[in-house]
Amino acid sequence: MQSLTSNPLNIRVYSDGKDKNSSTQSSFSFAVSVVTLTLYCGWLHVLLLLFLSCAFSRVATAVLLVILSTLLLPRKPVLWREFNESWVFRTWREYFSFSYLFEENLDPNKSYVFVEFPHGVFPMGPLLAGTLVNVMFPDFKIFSLAASSVFTIPRHFSTWMGSVPATSGNFRKLLSKGSVAVIVGGIAEMFMGSKTEESIMLKTRKGFVRVAVEEGIDGGIVPVYHFGNSQILSFWPQSNATLSRKLRAALAIMYGRWGLPTPRPEPIYMVTGRPIPVNKMAKTDSGYEAEVDRVHALVISELQALYDRHKTEFGWKDRPLFIQ
Repeated sequence: MQSLTSNPLNIRVYSDGKDKNSSTQSSFSFAVSVVTLTLYCGWLHVLLLLFLSCAFSRVATAVLLVILSTLLLPRKPVLWREFNESWVFRTWREYFSFSYLFEENLDPNKSYVFVEFPHGVFPMGPLLAGTLVNVMFPDFKIFSLAASSVFTIPRHFSTWMGSVPATSGNFRKLLSKGSVAVIVGGIAEMFMGSKTEESIMLKTRKGFVRVAVEEGIDGGIVPVYHFGNSQILSFWPQSNATLSRKLRAALAIMYGRWGLPTPRPEPIYMVTGRPIPVNKMAKTDSGYEAEVDRVHALVISELQALYDRHKTEFGWKDRPLFIQ
């Protein structure tokens, strides 16, 4: 039986052969990462600028038309390996000093649901992990669910990483093919940033547990925490949180370094916990709701424990996690 033997357990591994004492990012790598990260994270700003420039620039008009034409192309998830291994993503990992740790070996012959936290203003941690899926999860087939809004423009960025819109149908379909990563907090967590504490949305989120129980995944639910992800970007005003959740769209201004939609170069550390077993049950079974509640409670407690086990190593000894 194959397992994640390439990843030493309970040891922090820095991506791309780096270590905690590695030299700073080169000027070229830094420039590439700043420009590309700003373009991607601030994509709506780019589209607005192109639209406003169309009145006096044929080049801007042509570029905008080319971008809009991509809406006509299919968006089937293809897990394009060459795309995920692009050198541009390496500059991103260097920019965030990306590192990871596994607490337990996982079996590539089983299906898992990876529940990732926090979403933050932008789920950079899960994205960076996706670019290393072939390194961290050899022999696995892992898909991911994402908000439908990311499949407009630039839609293929997400599909090439194996993502599909987050619907119950897609969730179940992908579990029949392999494992699935889910960012549970969504829009709600985009407005929960703080300089002194971590806050995530989980107590009212049981949908992923219901799917896991009904499908009877044999690997279990795996809690994942991305330390640092909540600090790379900020949202203003946070008072728009309730309306944004109702409209399923983030109504706020994203800002980071230099007041631009450029992420701050905060270290991101992904910690993958131990699988939580799930018993398969149908909705009509008498013990179904009890099983959903049991598993959901375990996910909450295990995620809290996972955070507490590793926060000191990350330098967050005095930064508490609040689960809402």
